[in-house]
Amino acid sequence: MSEELDLEQIREDLDSLNNEIVELIAERMDIVVKVAEYKEENDMQIVDEEREKEVKQEFEKLYREKGLPEKRGRELAELLIATAIDREKQILGRKIDRNR
Repeated sequence: MSEELDLEQIREDLDSLNNEIVELIAERMDIVVKVAEYKEENDMQIVDEEREKEVKQEFEKLYREKGLPEKRGRELAELLIATAIDREKQILGRKIDRNR
C-alpha cells in the first residue's frame, strides 16, 4: 500500500530542497572568491562576456535536457552570474580599500 503524503510533508520536502539549493549556491560563491582572486592577480576584468554566454547556454541546455523551459534556465544563469559579479566586486573592493 502506498503512503500518501500530506501537503505539509510535501512542503517540508520542498523546504529541504530549497536549503540544499542555497547550500550549493554558497559553495558556488566560495569558488567565485577564487575566481576573483585569480582575476585580480592576472589584472583581468570582473565581467567576462564570453564566459557569461557559455554559462547561459549551458543552463539552457541543462534545462532542456530535463524538460524544463530553457528561458528559465537562462534566467537562473543570469541571476547566478549577477550574484557572482556582486561577490567579486565585494571581494576586490575590500582589497582595494585595504591598499589605500
